[in-house]
Amino acid sequence: MGPAEIVASLKELCAEGGPRLSTEQIVSWIDRIDGFGTDAELIQYAKKMKARQYARMLEYDDVESGLKIKRLWSFRDHSRHRRYYVDILEMPDADRERLVREYARFIKQLRSVRKAMADYLAGQAFFDFYPDDEVEADEPAASEA
Repeated sequence: MGPAEIVASLKELCAEGGPRLSTEQIVSWIDRIDGFGTDAELIQYAKKMKARQYARMLEYDDVESGLKIKRLWSFRDHSRHRRYYVDILEMPDADRERLVREYARFIKQLRSVRKAMADYLAGQAFFDFYPDDEVEADEPAASEA
């Protein structure tokens, strides 16, 4: 069973496990459905994930913004169909500064989205773009007509 099949079948675990799943529950479920394949495949996958984790841990301290950001950024090489890492310290200064500005802007937006989603999941529908139960109930009736 490949990663795509595992992800597609996670619906079953969500249905039986309820709203709060832990990583350990997901791992044991994947193990139960023999989703890890052979030990050699599992070891290779674990090594790849550990390498990615270490790459994310290397940080760059930007003096101007005061941010700590990833130093190695992963990109896909479309001609070779592989991923490669770019060290931002090897980038020209102007490109690195632009990347840090965009990253800071993205982080600010991400915090807003996470806060809004946490509020929404806590039942505090402060924003108009959250669907109401009444609106969702009316939509199928309108489409059936």
